Amino acid sequence: MANVKNNSATQETRRRLLNAAGEVFADRGFHAATIKEITDRAGASLASVNYHFQDKAELYAAVLRRIAEEVAEVVPPDAQLTGDAAERFGQFILYFCRRLMGREKPVWEQVLMAREMAEPTDALEPLYEQVMRPLTEKLSALIAELLGMPPADRAVGLAAASVIGQCVYYMRHRNLFSRMHPQLSDRPDADQLATHIAAFSLAGIRAHCRRANPEHLSG
Repeated sequence: MANVKNNSATQETRRRLLNAAGEVFADRGFHAATIKEITDRAGASLASVNYHFQDKAELYAAVLRRIAEEVAEVVPPDAQLTGDAAERFGQFILYFCRRLMGREKPVWEQVLMAREMAEPTDALEPLYEQVMRPLTEKLSALIAELLGMPPADRAVGLAAASVIGQCVYYMRHRNLFSRMHPQLSDRPDADQLATHIAAFSLAGIRAHCRRANPEHLSG
């Protein structure tokens, strides 16, 4: 007998519930959001939430899990990174920026993630495990190689945070570029931004190396 949860009608209901839940949780926050408001917006029955997700907490966690699955593509695969450390560093940033800025996401997702980052819950764990941790570990390993330091060094962590911060800043504010930075009224694309971030960051990393060890990267 076929699993009824896998048929097209039930999957469509599940999809509508997840989308509606994302919108309502973003608008009202987890505690203020109600199951009735979510099901009304989804055009689904109250019983459908229990059928698919058991309760509101699991529905919220499912919304975050789906975001994590979709966002995981921003982590560059090892096969995409070739050459020496500096080349792989540039490729990493280019891949990350292209995926980060090329992914069309609903406004509610951005709002919901801003809420979650401000007040993290246990539901954030899949996003951390599937996206944040592998992304920062891979970038930290590259920076550690460039600096000639262990990945656990504080300087490596600060550099990795700075690189990711640049990429995220451009992604979040690109629609305001012409007002915030009149010099960028043409709104650079992902490739142009990635080239700048890589060159700017690599210069900083090399300067740090020279201060720490004048013999290192002296060329």
